Amino acid sequence: MSIPDWYTGSDATGEVAKGIEAVIARMDDRDADQEDILLLRDLAAMEGEINWKAFLLSLVGTIFYDLQEIDEAAEVLEDALTSYKPYLATFDDVLSVYCQSCYTTGVLYYEREQYSAAIPCLLRCLPYLHEVYDDAYVGDIYTLLNICLGLTGEVDAALVFAESAAFARRQDCESLENLMVAYYASGDHAKATEVFHLLTERCRDSDNYERVLDFARQNLSETGVVN
Repeated sequence: MSIPDWYTGSDATGEVAKGIEAVIARMDDRDADQEDILLLRDLAAMEGEINWKAFLLSLVGTIFYDLQEIDEAAEVLEDALTSYKPYLATFDDVLSVYCQSCYTTGVLYYEREQYSAAIPCLLRCLPYLHEVYDDAYVGDIYTLLNICLGLTGEVDAALVFAESAAFARRQDCESLENLMVAYYASGDHAKATEVFHLLTERCRDSDNYERVLDFARQNLSETGVVN
């Protein structure tokens, strides 16, 4: 059996690469299930290269998450993330799945309101974001970091990611709202007010504009009335 160029693991039989392709196809179709988890565990037992073994475990954790088996997903994804060795040449070959695992684990903890646990998961993939994701995805990760850091009292760091998210998401309404709140929390009420004015110009028809307006009334002495 021929070995595809993208696979740089240890299996010379082709079974691991073949199994990966089959499982990912089912994951893309939202059809992956417990049988795929068992297959991936068998493939991981065959795989001798550490980053590809972690890659296979990442797929297991992602399937658990998609199946809403959250405790199992958290356990497997954490094990996978701590198993990767970025200093090996094979890391570049598994980078996309590594970043996806970081994001999924961060979202999992965010949904559990375990914001301190979510932060390092999301931070893990920051150096590689622009290599594997488009700007919209990058903006989502910056936004999650902004929210988690703000909720754990890391005000200055939250502002950094709020500014990054607003840029990456091209100043959409959600990122501007988060930026307004981050400036206010940092004590820069003048910039918070300027961002609120942008929101009044661009986002009056957005679903969350009333929430924006309530925040501005309570904290910035702004009414949203255009003179």
